[in-house]
Amino acid sequence: MRLRDTVAPDLWSLVYHSQSRRPMSDDDLAGLQRAAAERNRAEGLTGLLIYDNGRFFQWLEGPEEGLEKVWQSIQRDPRHGAIDLLGRTQTPVRCFGEWDMKLSTRSLTQEKTNSGFIHLPPTLIDTLNRRPHAAAELLASMAIRSPVVIAREPLLAASGGRSPSPRPKHDVLKNVVESVLVPQLAALHVDSATLPIVDPRIAELARLLVATDPESGLARMAELQALSQSISVLCRDLYEPLARSLGDLWIDDDCTELEMTVALCRVQSAMRQSTSAAQRLPVANLPAVLVTPQPGELHRLGASLDAEVLWQAGWNTQYEAPATDAALEQLVADTWFDALDLSLSASLHREQWLPRMAQTIRQVRDASRNPQLVVVVGGRVFHEREETGTDIGADAGNRSAPLLAAKIMASLKR
Repeated sequence: MRLRDTVAPDLWSLVYHSQSRRPMSDDDLAGLQRAAAERNRAEGLTGLLIYDNGRFFQWLEGPEEGLEKVWQSIQRDPRHGAIDLLGRTQTPVRCFGEWDMKLSTRSLTQEKTNSGFIHLPPTLIDTLNRRPHAAAELLASMAIRSPVVIAREPLLAASGGRSPSPRPKHDVLKNVVESVLVPQLAALHVDSATLPIVDPRIAELARLLVATDPESGLARMAELQALSQSISVLCRDLYEPLARSLGDLWIDDDCTELEMTVALCRVQSAMRQSTSAAQRLPVANLPAVLVTPQPGELHRLGASLDAEVLWQAGWNTQYEAPATDAALEQLVADTWFDALDLSLSASLHREQWLPRMAQTIRQVRDASRNPQLVVVVGGRVFHEREETGTDIGADAGNRSAPLLAAKIMASLKR
């Protein structure tokens, strides 16, 4: 497999898991870590490797040429079997910029944590083993929740005889340091356990909507929609928790990504049908808002809900779905907007998309006809941790469509 032949950005990230062809002792792992760190330094790569019970998970990041070279080497390595590529994407900054390669395993002893090893909570490793196809999101979340912002420029090959590039600061991801990483990971798992429990009717509806014959699911959806005429109430109690339930089905491997995406389209269609007769009285002097999903985001239910809530409240709202950052930049350059509502999936955490979203926000601000453009971001990742929005350069993160208007107004008054 080769990285896609597109216009290369500064950095790429790649995540995979594999099975070890033989058991790995502590000495084997120590040797593997040293060799990986040396190889990564030569290619300008950084990352994290986890080994548990015969299974490897690895995150690699760096310039495309070096990443491709190492990826090809991994696929030829006789120690790896059943290699499964879990994700590869363009990224403006590194998640693990201070680590040539750190390695974690359950058998880690405390004295090794200051060398090439790092201790991770067993709960995280358990989650990776249960949900291997969510590895990209789980590993990316580790970097995004750390508190200092430093990213690393691609290193030059050791044989090149030149000094490494300086390491500039960025306002996107926070530096991953051992003194903060472990408590942040522990907090992550505690937070996820204390989120509100989804209404059993919503979870059951999600299962009906991914079925081959969705008629019973659509009928049940109509019954629940009939319980309220308020778009805000329906967003809060039906559409948004339903989107998250559909995402959970995919994360638990209870449906395919295609089935989940089709079900989200069904939810969006049902929402539009139920609101087609909605009355709207435009209110003078309300801000002009551009509502759009992050370019490249196929899940657009969240953006549609945001646009509907603002539109029914009388706001000057324009909904668009630009395919590229350049198209979005052209929109804000051509038309004055007071605010931009930019959203990721309402179903999946998409934490590995946050560096890309941060880059979009910077570019949009630079291109905007309004130099004071307010940017509010939404999606499941912000529902569960809305402060992540300011971490990536937005004015605010938004947990739910009914709260969007207040978020925009509060940001405009600053």
